[in-house]
Amino acid sequence: MNLILRVFFTAALTGVFFVQAHEVLAQPQSQRELNGFALGQHNSAIKAAFKKLYDERRTEDGWIYRTYLISEKPFVYMSFKFPADDIDHAVSIQIAGDPTKRMLPFLGLKLGASAEDVRRHIGRPSETTQLTDPPVEVWKYQGRNYSFELDKVKGLSSIQVFGYQGFGEPPGLPTPWPEVRSRLLSNDVTQLMTTFAADAEIYHGRDVYGIDNSLWTVLSDSKSKFRRGLALVVLAIQDDRAREPGEANLRISRNQPVRHVYKFRPGSPVEEIVLTPHAGAFRVWEIRLR
Repeated sequence: MNLILRVFFTAALTGVFFVQAHEVLAQPQSQRELNGFALGQHNSAIKAAFKKLYDERRTEDGWIYRTYLISEKPFVYMSFKFPADDIDHAVSIQIAGDPTKRMLPFLGLKLGASAEDVRRHIGRPSETTQLTDPPVEVWKYQGRNYSFELDKVKGLSSIQVFGYQGFGEPPGLPTPWPEVRSRLLSNDVTQLMTTFAADAEIYHGRDVYGIDNSLWTVLSDSKSKFRRGLALVVLAIQDDRAREPGEANLRISRNQPVRHVYKFRPGSPVEEIVLTPHAGAFRVWEIRLR
């Protein structure tokens, strides 16, 4: 692996040698998560997941790129992009470097996989771009938010998810309460990953239980702060007074998405549960307990 750190720059195509289009085949849907992190995670949670910042760059148009080292041997790092209009929430996640087992599979792939592995799991790319510095080939897929880089020996050296292309709009109606309740009661980490917004919070009195690491780390650790808050939620929604919300409302705020709110009757241990649209679905964003 070339140890020169290279972060994807949105408009940078320095070293482009040629671009070749390929037939578009069916590929997996766009992805919200990469190596345990989710699009939309707060900068503070990302920072807490790593020992120290490895590199930070700011573009002329106000974007911030932050890179953190996972390991020196093998050389593996993760990079996150934060847009100028929301520098607190990541809109891009990238993992890159040498072959490693120290990562969660992405659609069945890890760094070091062969080009044939990528084709078998993802399909043929709709577009490839050959870069010369460093010498890698970028594979992109039409209508999807993920891309891959393969090094000169056709080994997978980088995976990136960028933005929300391919997710579509969330359904017009919020997730029905019985499904929300079932998801909150689940112990399945994979299901919980799809249930919660990347910056979800639980409020109980003066206590706030938030996401303070990668979403996967937080949800897979029963002793994490957020899971301790979720344990309170599980107890609360099993109370007879919280089995059904009293009403469902909309929350409309300036410069914010329209959110759906399940409000509970006075005397219920649950005050409200807020769902926010994100990456093509409604996800639990805020829970307030009495």
